[in-house]
Amino acid sequence: MLSVPSFTTMETRMQEFLLDYAKGKGYKASMDEKGSVYMSKGELAEGEFYPCVAAHMDTVQERQIPYIEKNLPLPLETDDIDGLHMIYIDGFGLGGDDKAGVAASLALMELMPVCKAAFFVEEEIGCCGSSKAELPWFKDVGYILAFDSPGSNCSSWSCNDNRLFDRKFYEDYLVELDEKFGPMTYFAHPYTDVMILRENTSLACLNIGAGYYDQHMLYEYVIAEEVDRAVAIGKHLIERLGRREHVIPFTPRYKMVGGDPEYDYFVEKFKE
Repeated sequence: MLSVPSFTTMETRMQEFLLDYAKGKGYKASMDEKGSVYMSKGELAEGEFYPCVAAHMDTVQERQIPYIEKNLPLPLETDDIDGLHMIYIDGFGLGGDDKAGVAASLALMELMPVCKAAFFVEEEIGCCGSSKAELPWFKDVGYILAFDSPGSNCSSWSCNDNRLFDRKFYEDYLVELDEKFGPMTYFAHPYTDVMILRENTSLACLNIGAGYYDQHMLYEYVIAEEVDRAVAIGKHLIERLGRREHVIPFTPRYKMVGGDPEYDYFVEKFKE
């Protein structure tokens, strides 16, 4: 999957790959008018909701354009870093932001008996795909786990100054990750697709580190074992969160009289 070339507004090869992949796996799949791809696996019992994973298809790696136009795979290289497997391209960036997230999401679709996945176009130029997402498709989704953060053992707690989850969600489901996977680091990030989905669906969202590094640089790379770790974290969370709906009504901070006490709680909690 990492060898599929992609550039923002030129996601054709990735769209084709994902639709063919879904067909081969027997998943339900569709593409909206903007070009984002949706997958669904398994059936729900009455009162259940789908776990949903998400990532974006585009990259900022302009040097992938000739490979898109000629329908050629990217020339991947591998190397060892302290016993870990680094995947890269000699001469320009791999586009692990966010193809590593796509890989993690597809792995979870395979692992979970019931799951949905959303893959968006044009995240890198302002979340254009998620802003035009088919919101009725999310009506039976219970929460969203996105994989679009650099590094490992980390997650976004806010995007554009808006919380992705509340204090109870954090204490009930996220605190325990430290014991199982090692200390988790939480960041306030500027934007990504789950910011838009959080606003438009009022669902609890996470944005988990997908194992890519030096994003947007010519030497961007992916650590395979850290993609595996992202998948393990996602699997644990889906098993804990279950097929339930986790609604956290969305109210932007700037609309709140006196501020958002839970926002201030997380600022203090994660200030280091």
